[in-house]
Amino acid sequence: MKGDVISLVLLVTIQIVSFICTLCILFEFGKKRSQIRCLPNHLIAGLLFISACSTILDLPATEFYFWTNAVPIQTPGACRLYNFSLFSISGLNRMFMAFLSIERHFLVFRAQIYRTTRTRWLFHFVPLIIIILWTLIYSLVTDIIITCPQLHFRYSYFLCNYTCSILIPELLLFYIYFQVFFPTVITIVAGVLLPIRFVMQKRSMQRFQWRQTRKLTIQTGLICAVYAMSWAPYAIFLQLLSNGRVSLSDETVSRFLIFGPYVTPLLTPFICFYTTTTPIKLFLSRQINRYCFRRHQNIVHPHNETHNQVPANQ
Repeated sequence: MKGDVISLVLLVTIQIVSFICTLCILFEFGKKRSQIRCLPNHLIAGLLFISACSTILDLPATEFYFWTNAVPIQTPGACRLYNFSLFSISGLNRMFMAFLSIERHFLVFRAQIYRTTRTRWLFHFVPLIIIILWTLIYSLVTDIIITCPQLHFRYSYFLCNYTCSILIPELLLFYIYFQVFFPTVITIVAGVLLPIRFVMQKRSMQRFQWRQTRKLTIQTGLICAVYAMSWAPYAIFLQLLSNGRVSLSDETVSRFLIFGPYVTPLLTPFICFYTTTTPIKLFLSRQINRYCFRRHQNIVHPHNETHNQVPANQ
C-alpha cells in the first residue's frame, strides 16, 4: 500500500458523489425537451458530459497510479491512449468554459442575435463544432501520431512519462499558451466582466429579464471562479516547469500537476446542481431543512385557575 489512504478515500468519495450529481442533472435535462432546446443549457450539458468522461475514464487510471506508482496497462499503445484521453478531455473542458464565458455576455445582453436558426448555427453550433474538432485533432496528432527521440515510455511514471506533446519544447510552449493559458485568461476576464456589466445595466432590464439573467450571471460567475482557481495555477506551474524553475521530482509539484486537471470536472456538477432548479434539488433542500434546521415551536398551554377562584355569592 504505497499511496495515501486518506487522500485516496476522500478523492473516490468526491468522485462518486460528483458522478451521481452529473447523472441527476443530465437526467433532468433529458426529461424535458424544453431543457435541451434551451440555448444556455447546451454548454452546461457539454461541461457535465466532459466531467462524467473525466471522472469515469481518466481519474480511475490516475487513482490506480497514485495507489501503485505504476500505470494500469503497461503497453506503448495504452500510454499514448492515456495521454490522448487526459489532454483531449481537459482541453475540451477549458475550451468549452472559455466559449461559455464569452457566450453568456451575448445571452445576457444581446439575446436577440440567437432568435433565428441561421444565427444560432453561426454563433453557437459552428463554434462548438470547431472547438471539438480542433481539440480532438490536435491531441490525436501530438499524442498518438507524432514520434520524437525523447519519447521513452516508463510505466512507473505518470502517463508513462508523457508523449511528444509535452516532451518537445516547442509543442510544450504551444500547449501551455494556446491550450491552457489562453482559454484560462478568456474565462477569467469574461467571468469578471459579466457581473460588472450586469450590475451596471441592471436598471435598464425588465423584472422578468433581470431574474433570468441573474441566474445565468451567478451560475457563470461560480463556474468561472472554480476554473480560475484551478487552471491559472496549473498554467503557471507548467510555465515554471518549461523554464526549469520547478522539477517533477518535487512531490508537491508532481501531485499538483497530476490532480490539478480533475478539480474542475469534480466541482462543476456541484455548482450546476446548486444553480439549477430541479425536482431532486428541491427534494434534497426540503429534507435538509427538515432534519437539520428544525424550528422549535413554543406551544402555550392554557393555565386553569378555576380551583383558586372564589364564587361570587360567597
